[in-house]
Amino acid sequence: MKLNWGYKILIVYLMFAAGMLTMVYLTTQENRDLVSDNYYEEELAYQEIIDQSSRTAKLSAAVEVELDQMSKKINISLPAEFTNTPVEGTWRLYYAADRNRDLQGIVKTNNGKQQIETPRDIIGNYTLKLQWKSVNQAYYFEKLIFF
Repeated sequence: MKLNWGYKILIVYLMFAAGMLTMVYLTTQENRDLVSDNYYEEELAYQEIIDQSSRTAKLSAAVEVELDQMSKKINISLPAEFTNTPVEGTWRLYYAADRNRDLQGIVKTNNGKQQIETPRDIIGNYTLKLQWKSVNQAYYFEKLIFF
């Protein structure tokens, strides 16, 4: 059986419509989380993060972050200024694609060293966001980590 050009055009249109409907269905199934629920307030307070980052850059040495791939532990070493001073703050492992995979915890040290234990099944690109306070000064540090 030989098809004339009218049926061929109809088949092309039907294939196009099926493709469009498939794309619409797939986009409705995609996760569309915002980075934060209150991103506007965080954006207004971002100048504090900039000030804390510049304060961190002025320290005697950089913050050292070592990742142990086997045990999935992160070792953080703060500069010498924080060796004998109490440090309190928070850390956050931020996963951009899915907020359910974010991890966070508390930084509390007297010797300038902190170890973060992460789940063994963690995988992907994370951003370590470290915020701490010592002697009434706030500091901020960020580093990309690949598990």
